[in-house]
Amino acid sequence: MAVLSMQKTEERWGYFFIAPQFLGLLIFIIVPVIQSLGISFTSWNILQSPVFVGLDNYRKLLTAPFTWKLVGNTVYFIIGHAIITVSLSLLVAMTLSNDLKGATIFRALIFMPNVTSVVAVAMVWQWVFHPQFGIANALLAMVGISGLGWYTTMQGAMPTLILLTVWQMTGYYMVIFLAGLNGISRNYYEAALIDGANKIQMFFRITLPLLTPTIFFIITMMFIGGFQIFSEPYMLTRGGPADATKTIVLEIYNTAFLYYRMGDAAVYSWILFVLIFIVTVIQFKFSNRWVTYDV
Repeated sequence: MAVLSMQKTEERWGYFFIAPQFLGLLIFIIVPVIQSLGISFTSWNILQSPVFVGLDNYRKLLTAPFTWKLVGNTVYFIIGHAIITVSLSLLVAMTLSNDLKGATIFRALIFMPNVTSVVAVAMVWQWVFHPQFGIANALLAMVGISGLGWYTTMQGAMPTLILLTVWQMTGYYMVIFLAGLNGISRNYYEAALIDGANKIQMFFRITLPLLTPTIFFIITMMFIGGFQIFSEPYMLTRGGPADATKTIVLEIYNTAFLYYRMGDAAVYSWILFVLIFIVTVIQFKFSNRWVTYDV
C-alpha cells in the first residue's frame, strides 16, 4: 500500500510539473488554431461583429491567381534557398571539420549572421545592394559590370532575398553538418584507404550516404521554415517590387493587420498549414528511398 501511495504521489507531482506547459500549449496554440478555423468561415474586419459566409472565403482565394502567385513565390524562395544553403553549408562544414588552423574562429564568424537581428541585417543589405549608392554595384563597376537593380527589380528581388537568407543561415546549418560529420566513424575512412579509395570516392560512398539523415533533417526544417518566411521580405522589400517577393506569411500579415480582412487572413493561414503538411508528409514518405543509416 505504501508503494502504491508513493506512486500516486509521484504521478500527481508529475502532472503538476507538466501543467504549465500543457496550459501554455492549450491557451496559446490549440485554442487560437481552432479560433482561426472558425474565423476563416466569416467576414470580419475586427471593428464589427463577424458575419458567417461559409466557404465563400475559400472559394474566392483558392480561385484567385494572386493566391497561387504567393505560393509560387514561396516555393521559388524555398527551392533556391535550399539548394544553395545545403550545398554551401556542407562545403563549409567539411572544410572546417579538418584540423584547420583557426577553424574555431572561422566557425564563429560564419555562425554570427544567424544570431544577428534580421532588422539590422536587412538595413545593411539595403545599403550594400542599393542600385545607385551600394558597395556591391561599386565593386562590380570596377570589372565592367553595372546597372544591376538587385532588390529593386522584379528579376533581381527574389535572388537578392535568397542570397540574404543563404548568408544568414549557412552558419546554422554548418553546425548541424559538423555534428553529422563528427558522428561518422573514422573506421570507414581507414578501411577505404586500405582498399585504395580516393577522397572523391570516400565522399560519395561514405560521407554523403551517412550524412543523408542529417540532410533529411535539414531539408525538412528548411522547408517548414521557408514556408513561414516573413521578416526578411518584410524588411528588405515589403513584398515588392510588384509583389515579386510577397510570400504567404507576408500576405497573412498584410491582409489581417493592414486591410483588416481577418477571414481571408485565416484562410491564407490554413492554406499555409495544408502546404506544409503535404510537403512534410511527402518528405517522410519518400525518405526511405534515399536516407540511409549505414554504408
